[in-house]
Amino acid sequence: MAAAPHPLHDPQKPASEPFRGVFSTQTQAFIGFGATKRKVKQNVQVYAEEQTDGTYLLRSLNKHFIPSGKPRRVTREQLLSEYLPEPDLYMNKVVPMMLRAKQYADAGDAHRAEGELLSAEFEYKNALRVDEEHIRATFGLGLTYLDRGELENARLVCRRIITLEAAFSAEHKHLFNEFGIKMRKNRMYDQALRYYFKAYRLSKTDDHLLYNIARTYFERDKLKLALKFLGMAQAINPAFPEAEALARAIERKALEETSLPPSGRFSDRDF
Repeated sequence: MAAAPHPLHDPQKPASEPFRGVFSTQTQAFIGFGATKRKVKQNVQVYAEEQTDGTYLLRSLNKHFIPSGKPRRVTREQLLSEYLPEPDLYMNKVVPMMLRAKQYADAGDAHRAEGELLSAEFEYKNALRVDEEHIRATFGLGLTYLDRGELENARLVCRRIITLEAAFSAEHKHLFNEFGIKMRKNRMYDQALRYYFKAYRLSKTDDHLLYNIARTYFERDKLKLALKFLGMAQAINPAFPEAEALARAIERKALEETSLPPSGRFSDRDF
């Protein structure tokens, strides 16, 4: 008789792709108080994703069967000994709902690319109703608000992004940069700095991030702080043309402020 398939082996998945699946376990909890207090068993379902080091990140499923919340790292041995595989739940509930959220976000991106901002907002919100932590939809909604000049709504989205650590991963770097630049161009300097410094706490050696911090301080007329972070960026990457141009702009502005009447900000064409 043929052996049963291994719970961490998917014959339809290329060997190079990480394993993803749903597992369940039972936990015990107490409910009630005093004489009515009793112990009950709860069935907990988690989404597991294999990492490059062979461990697995587990995340709870929300009411829409979407992985959410802070991940917990376990070894392969822990996953197999403490959890039971739930392939039907994964294929029939989790995969379709994750695909639905992706389709909503894709539609939002398409509308935003065409300048159809009301339709983009509608689709991004659809994605976030299913998956409130969907990174691309969150960025997309914030960018839509910035494009429409709705700065208060953009501030709310910025605060939300700062709470989502996955938003600062390399996978979403282009969205991170676009959102930061648009906040800066809308003169949302305080929000942009909080946003950049959250990223800085996670990675202190990103020369472009340090440049963006310097650029924001420059536009706030904080020239000493601009020079400080620009110097940090250039120490990491001495061959950084944009940083050299910004250094010249800071020097010109410092000379103007000490020897000439105020003459306004430099435009983007200055560097």
